[in-house]
Amino acid sequence: MAFGGVDATAGASGVVCADGAPCDVDGVADGACHFSVSVCTAVPVDGCMPTTIDRISVAGLPLESPPLPSHTEACGTAMTVTVPVETAMGATLLASGGGGLRDVDYLNLCCRSDTEPLAAARCALGVDPRMIAGCTTARVPALVAAEFAHARRLIERAATEPARSRRFVRRAKRVLAQMRDRGRRLAAKDDCGDSVALVASHALSTLGAQ
Repeated sequence: MAFGGVDATAGASGVVCADGAPCDVDGVADGACHFSVSVCTAVPVDGCMPTTIDRISVAGLPLESPPLPSHTEACGTAMTVTVPVETAMGATLLASGGGGLRDVDYLNLCCRSDTEPLAAARCALGVDPRMIAGCTTARVPALVAAEFAHARRLIERAATEPARSRRFVRRAKRVLAQMRDRGRRLAAKDDCGDSVALVASHALSTLGAQ
């Protein structure tokens, strides 16, 4: 399973785009970036044997799944997602088949210049994990949301206080690692824990070189 119509620019999950750039599908600097996004199944991946997907849960954006169960490569109807400048939107997919979880995917769409300091990290932290995790039988713990918000504030300070940037980034990494671990524990109760862990892992990956 994968998101179609977009190419990651920050790790495997992040798309950072500047208003009016080629990644902005309308090509016009109009105060927002526009992305054409779809949900696809049976996407060829080297070393991966496709499996039948019976159900896809989508959270964060109202994306349409392809016909299910899936047997061949197919995509749902593409949706135009409009992201205002200096903001981000996210979506997660939880795919089930054969009675178990088969795949988890995350997409972070962001509209800002990718040349600015910590752009990818600010994009990764510009969403609300409670809105995109897709929890059904358990709520995203308040502590997880608080940790994510704390990491966001730390990265904002890192971006505006260059002299202390490395210190703030290190602290944000520790907070996100705690959030990732909480998500993995939540997965024992609800598959959305895997989504929470993936959201945190993506944010961590954007800080890897910092």
